[in-house]
Amino acid sequence: MLRAKRDSLGGAASKAIPSLGEVEGRMMVLELIALTALTRLIRLHDIGERADLINAMRHAIDRKCHDARLCGTDTKSAEEYAEELLASAQEQAIVLESIRNDA
Repeated sequence: MLRAKRDSLGGAASKAIPSLGEVEGRMMVLELIALTALTRLIRLHDIGERADLINAMRHAIDRKCHDARLCGTDTKSAEEYAEELLASAQEQAIVLESIRNDA
């Protein structure tokens, strides 16, 4: 994977082109970190703010996808993925909140 210090690492670590497994692994880690962070953030805020958060995410995704010159289908897919991630985080936050209240 590309790294700031990759030129000095030598061996397999200095390869500029990541393998598909490395990319998938990094994406999995990023998804888990995002989900965990969202879950904790949502637990601290009102559930009613979800619509505002979704609108802000859609706007940011549209802007980034436009800047990256992605097609409309890719933009729609990115928006749907973000909404699924947010919904999953919300579900986990509700479960964690109920567990904490029952304890």
